[in-house]
Amino acid sequence: MSEAQITRREFMGSAIAGTAATGLALDTRAARANPAANTQVTVGIIGAGIRGLELMQAVLNVGGKVAVVCDLYDGHFRRAQEIQADTPTTREYREVLSRKDIQAVVIATADHWHAPIAIEAMKAGKDVYCEKPMTHTIPEALEMVKISKATGRLVQVGSQSISMTSTRKAREWVQAGQIGSVFMVQCSIYRPNAIGAWRYPVPPDASPKTVDWDRFQANVPKRPFDAARFFQFRNWYDYSAGIAGDEYVHLLSRVHYVLGVQYPRSAVSNGGIYKWTGDRDVPDIHNTMYDYGKFQALVNANLVCNWDGGEIVRFFGDKGTVELTEWAATLAPYNPIEEYLYPLEAWPKDLKDKFIEEHKSDPLADCGTARQQPQRQKETFKQEAEGTEDHFRNFFECVGTRKQPVEAVEFGCGTAVACHMANISYQKKQRVFWDAEKLALRV
Repeated sequence: MSEAQITRREFMGSAIAGTAATGLALDTRAARANPAANTQVTVGIIGAGIRGLELMQAVLNVGGKVAVVCDLYDGHFRRAQEIQADTPTTREYREVLSRKDIQAVVIATADHWHAPIAIEAMKAGKDVYCEKPMTHTIPEALEMVKISKATGRLVQVGSQSISMTSTRKAREWVQAGQIGSVFMVQCSIYRPNAIGAWRYPVPPDASPKTVDWDRFQANVPKRPFDAARFFQFRNWYDYSAGIAGDEYVHLLSRVHYVLGVQYPRSAVSNGGIYKWTGDRDVPDIHNTMYDYGKFQALVNANLVCNWDGGEIVRFFGDKGTVELTEWAATLAPYNPIEEYLYPLEAWPKDLKDKFIEEHKSDPLADCGTARQQPQRQKETFKQEAEGTEDHFRNFFECVGTRKQPVEAVEFGCGTAVACHMANISYQKKQRVFWDAEKLALRV
């Protein structure tokens, strides 16, 4: 399998299957370079499903200590103890928050529990690593910013794409003016199979005895036990922010980081349920056009077909393009030539000859010296790491130094607002607007 075909999930799967030795070696080098990284951070994992277990392994790989795992399905406890033997477990997240030895919590629950747990954690004196989307609603995002400021607790949002070296390279190119002024951004994500559409297999032992269904739905409309809703929660708005929450945030985090913006001005979305019909209410095709004032951003996302695969963000400037994938950054500069000869074919010869004579020294004219000018060449920067471990290194360092992490709560609020705007526009079938001064949505 080529680098271009490896997805983030495949990379993290291989990391979990392996040992922590390589990650620990990398962390040792980072610790030598930065004394603040020498202090081990003790964390509690809250939410130990697919992503939560990946994060647990990443914490161990970079030298963190996992003191307890909290989840609502017994099978996840057994899997966590396969990763780290004898790990204490609990179904009650408040037991994690009450422990004095825990400095930070890693929240990887269903989306509807992100903010409630994060807010309680900060009030309990814990720093927070919260998986994206940071919240389930816009008011929750604003409240998390408020509580973080009031308590002095740190928040690192877990869309680790901005800890990727390729993202930082793209920012370097764009800020250095390599592609001029950016007026258009195009983002895409395609996940065409059942797993990509969150149709995960349900464990055969799933039942009200092994799943704490009442805790899971404590803050949403009550339903009889439904294992699919628990293990495939992203298919329903009661528990998730759908494609926008799961995938847009990865894409828009890179857009916001590279271009230095926080909120879009407006969003208009379209989409629907086309292939994965049945019991679900989030779309399997969801496309959104954002207006950021100085540039437009188009996000194309679907769970029904495939083209380039993976996550792609393209920044279109008036002097070139930067393309970001999950594994590389590419700078494609424009070498502009004004093709005057084409329209001159409609001119009489005397006028044509006069125009060519007047433009013979023009460095951009195809009837002048354009083709003699130095041509800027395409550059590609490849990265080796997937990003999650570097994201934790940054977070753990900040736990020690008390500096804000790279994807702090204010940043996370911006991408959360953007993804929720897409969902609200889709649901209301109209353009929605964000007032950044009043921190309010207008529909």
